[in-house]
This record gives sequence, C-alpha cells and structure tokens, in this order.
Amino acid sequence: MKITVMIPTLNEEKSISKVVNDFTKQLPHAQIIVYDNGSTDNTVKIAREEGATVFIQNKRGKGNVVRAMFNNIESDIYIMVDGDDTYAVDNIKELVEPVQDGEADMVVGARSNYENKSFSLSHKFGNKLLTTIINKTFNTDLKDVLSGYRVMSREFVKEMILLSSGFEVESELTIRSLQEGYRIKEIPIFYRARKQGSQSKLKTIHDGWNILYTIITLFRDYNPIKFFSIFSLFFLFIGLIFGIKIVVEYISTGLLWHVGTAIFTVLMILLSTIIFMMGLLLSSVNNKWKITQETVKKILNNNIY
Repeated sequence: MKITVMIPTLNEEKSISKVVNDFTKQLPHAQIIVYDNGSTDNTVKIAREEGATVFIQNKRGKGNVVRAMFNNIESDIYIMVDGDDTYAVDNIKELVEPVQDGEADMVVGARSNYENKSFSLSHKFGNKLLTTIINKTFNTDLKDVLSGYRVMSREFVKEMILLSSGFEVESELTIRSLQEGYRIKEIPIFYRARKQGSQSKLKTIHDGWNILYTIITLFRDYNPIKFFSIFSLFFLFIGLIFGIKIVVEYISTGLLWHVGTAIFTVLMILLSTIIFMMGLLLSSVNNKWKITQETVKKILNNNIY
C-alpha cells in the first residue's frame, strides 16, 4: 500500500529539513513530496537535498496548493502536514492505522497538547469559536477543525471537491466531509511553537473571516432549508412582536391606530414567507443535484463509459 506525505510550504527553510527527516524515519517506505507555493528562500533547495520530491504551485494560497496536491498525486494513503515543524509526528502510525484498516476516511491530528507559545490568544479564541460553530451547525463533536495534519484515503482525496484558495481549506475539508458522510476520526497530537525566526502566514482577522464565510457558505449550499429557515424565523419573530401590539389594540378599540407599524408587520411576515420558500426551492434543487452526483459516481464505478 503506497503512502505519500504531502507537505505544502512557503518559505520554510528553517524547518523543512527536520520535517522531511522526521517522516523519513517514521515511514521509511513512504513517498515524501514537498509542494511549494513559490518560496523566495531556500525551502525548495533544502527539500531536494533531503531527498524529497518537489513540485511548484505558483498560484498563491494554501487552498490552491492542496487542490493541486489532490489532483496531481497518486497514492493509496495521503498524509498532509505543514512544513513548519509544529506538528509532532511521533504517533503518525497511529494516525495512519484507521485509514489503512478502513475504519476512517480522514484522520485529523487534533492539537490537544501544545506548547504555551504555539498558539496566540487570538488563534486559540478563533479556533475554539469556529470549532463550536461547526459543531453546533452540523451536530457533531469535533475538537480541532483547523488542524493542518491529516491522513486521508484515496477515495476521499479523489472524490473531494475543494473551492477554497486560502487557509480556509482545512475547515472546508471538515465541512464537506461531514456533509458527504465521510468518516472522520480525531487523534490527539502534540503541537509545537514555530522555530525562532519563522513566521506564521496566517492573518488572524483576514483568514478568520474567510474561514467563517466558508462555513456559512457551505452550510447554505449543503443544507439550504435549515439555513433559510433560521432567517425566516428571525423575520417572522420580528413581525409577530410588532403584530401582537397591533392586534391587541384592534381588539380593544376596533381601530387601527398605527398604520405604519401594521405595514411593517405585514412586510416582515411576507419576507419571512419568501425566504422560507427560497429554502424549500433550493433544498429541492440540492437534492436533485445530490441524486445526479450519486448517479454519475455509480456510472463511473461500473465503468459504463
């Protein structure tokens, strides 16, 4: 069974040597591929010197690199890990085993143990917030949706459709897995601080917003009836709050004193109805798309073409 370690990099000359060597020691028969995103330092040179196969993806963004890796690399088991040496690989065989045995489609190295300086306060808060949002939205109990350390099966990699271009790719991987019914397993790993002189490419506000936007967008696309129902109930609630006052006054006096409020109430209830109908329509379209997608998969698997 062929195992490939995929390492997306951007200016990681201080750590790439150790990352490649650590995986070589732990998995001596695995193929090590460094997929560089246009480094301006010696990352590519050092990776080649350490025996890794190097590919270049000039289009900037981690999501673009991950998509290129998924499309261009052939393997039975795929290991994806950052090139900054923050993920300890001592228990990599433990992560590989569930995928190798067919018990999971994707195993995530959940960063449950870490050095004090490995996470900034903003990163801790952001990761916790986004993980909570995904858990509540998709009714799951994951611990780390943004981990860059993952082991995946061939079927998972080749059937996964990714649209993200940046750091939101990890959250997209998790959400699409949940929506498509893939089996996810988390295994605790140790997370280290970056080496001195090495800087994170993650921009807290910018990338945090992109990740949150990705979560909202995927929730809308995969579960439109639930997504639009939330907004529908919101506007219905506003309409009822104002409408109750109008109804009470009309029952008491027989007169409609607040015409403007009455019009506003009707508009809110009408808007609520329209949004809910949009949800029903998009849900129907979504279900037909899923049926078409499953039909195409069956045709391809049966080699009818």
